[in-house]
Amino acid sequence: MRKMNAGGLVEMHAHILPGMDDGSKSVEMSIEMLHRLAEMGVAKVCATSHYYAGQNSVTMYLERRAMALEQLREAVGAQDDLPCILPAAEVAYFRGVEEHHPERLCIENTRTLMLEMPFSEWTDQQTEAVTVLALDLHFNVVLVHPERFCFSSNNRRRLKELASLPIALQVNADTLLHWRSRKQGLELLELTSTPLLGSDCHNTTSRPPNLKGGREMVLRKLGEKFLDRMDENARMLTVPHLVTE
Repeated sequence: MRKMNAGGLVEMHAHILPGMDDGSKSVEMSIEMLHRLAEMGVAKVCATSHYYAGQNSVTMYLERRAMALEQLREAVGAQDDLPCILPAAEVAYFRGVEEHHPERLCIENTRTLMLEMPFSEWTDQQTEAVTVLALDLHFNVVLVHPERFCFSSNNRRRLKELASLPIALQVNADTLLHWRSRKQGLELLELTSTPLLGSDCHNTTSRPPNLKGGREMVLRKLGEKFLDRMDENARMLTVPHLVTE
């Protein structure tokens, strides 16, 4: 395995905040997940807790997230060998997402929006909303684990259309670690101009941090230059920018 880049890696997708969703259930589990990510060379981790518009207002979600983040940071204390935690959200698509101040759900201090599309047949209205977010509102839209939505020719066609826009596709590392899904995952990474990899880790057992294995498969199948491009994409999408409300 090649050396990690000098600035450290970015974990784009992690359910690492304790008690926020179906991810980490405790501060202790969160710290163990951080240690495992650190061992993989991760310097920054996006805390992408699920956001469902039907369950929480944005304000309530952000308040809960802030409390969970403070709890975890206090427990981490002076352990400066652990990754920096970036507040973020995995936003489940909802009607009108482009009209409800999506900047509040971006990775903190960026215009990067981690968006989970519906687990159903996509419609014109849904793909148009993503287009508006990317082209009209100038968000850096990241469609998370697109491989989960390729169960129909309709969704595959619409995903291909979206991938032609300045939109990132974030494939889960686990997809590349199983031979049944590997081919599709690699094809999706090659489909977009902004490929990304994330572990989508939820715990330390059934869905642990596994970025290293996914990266090794990218290196083996797509090459070092492709892997470097993915790393640079993740770095650029998490660099703080001046964000206007």
